[in-house]
Amino acid sequence: MDEPRALVERLAADRNLGAAETARAAAPLLAATPREELPDAVLRNGADGADAFLGTLADDGQAAAAAAAVLPDTVLTISSSSTVAEAIRIRRPRHVVCLASHPGGEGLSMAGTVSAWSETTVADDDEAIRSLPAEAVVVGADAVTPHAVINKVRTRDLAEAALARGLPCYVIAGSAKFISVALPVVPPFEATPLGAFTAIATAAGLITPQQAADRASRVTVHPALALLVERL
Repeated sequence: MDEPRALVERLAADRNLGAAETARAAAPLLAATPREELPDAVLRNGADGADAFLGTLADDGQAAAAAAAVLPDTVLTISSSSTVAEAIRIRRPRHVVCLASHPGGEGLSMAGTVSAWSETTVADDDEAIRSLPAEAVVVGADAVTPHAVINKVRTRDLAEAALARGLPCYVIAGSAKFISVALPVVPPFEATPLGAFTAIATAAGLITPQQAADRASRVTVHPALALLVERL
């Protein structure tokens, strides 16, 4: 494993890893840190928050499986999400259309990943949002708050276009993605109202946008973290 500082700096500078991949890359550092060096935000209420965090990452695969169960034979996605890729690996739809996902263009990387299981196409962002060339949309999430899904820019355009067309639009979110406070969002990320989505796939199965909002609202956030978010 990298030296702690080097690992943190590498992950902070990375522009290709998704949220779940970044969390999994950082988890070994958290697990290897002596308990006496961990802040109270991690060791809250006397529980080992480091182990709890590692445990929540493990349910990403279950959330992907819940999404895979409802995906049709052609799907459209944006950005590069390891949980979306896992859902595609399980479902193996005939065709996956990946938005180019500018800025960054990580749609090309996503297409390369899922091409092991499905025929893939990388589509121009504007054209794909206009034409919606699939039977359903599926996206990952960097966070799910009581009001919105935080993800790559153009996710809102894509979800709202699908909603207007009556096309199912799913979010895949493991337990670690839910948070009860509003997060500051800057490009290349944006917030999409929960109501723009058909359902959120979790380790417990598909839930409605309102159920996702309720679940996010129940997440306990350490006061130090809440204060930091307020200052951002």
